[in-house]
Amino acid sequence: MDGQARRQKIIEIIQQSDKPVSGTALAQQLDVSRQVVVTDIALIRANGIEVTSTNRGYVITNTNKCKRIIKSRHTDDQILEELFAIVDNGGVAENIIINHRYYNRLEAPLNVSSRREAKEFMEAIESGKSKSLSSATSGYHYHIISAADEETLDVIEQELKEKGFWLPLDSWILE
Repeated sequence: MDGQARRQKIIEIIQQSDKPVSGTALAQQLDVSRQVVVTDIALIRANGIEVTSTNRGYVITNTNKCKRIIKSRHTDDQILEELFAIVDNGGVAENIIINHRYYNRLEAPLNVSSRREAKEFMEAIESGKSKSLSSATSGYHYHIISAADEETLDVIEQELKEKGFWLPLDSWILE
């Protein structure tokens, strides 16, 4: 299989998977080294396909989805409640963004699309090895939420409002 065909196969494998696909799994399926997969991913990205690396593997951001930035504030004890409100209503918490007074804008991928992934995220936070990014800003943070359509995003936003998490956006986030 030549490089072009292999990269197309990588795209197909990742898109058809309902969970992130590790570089090791891709390497095994395609009978190449992990380094070849890393190089192929870089070339795929260079061709404009949004491949995101998560701690669980690679995912391709579905560019057909609708996206919305939301501002939120809650305690670390309420993180799971916020994530469940997003995923239970058909959304994906793509990332988290904070506006730190010293470091300015900081962003990290989440790609949480299910209760299981939300629980895994919380287990990592609760293990004590890491803290939530929003803890650096007294619970204030932003998410890019994606969903199949605007109506789904409206439902998610409404539930976050009802829970008291939603806040109006600041102008800097839209720049």
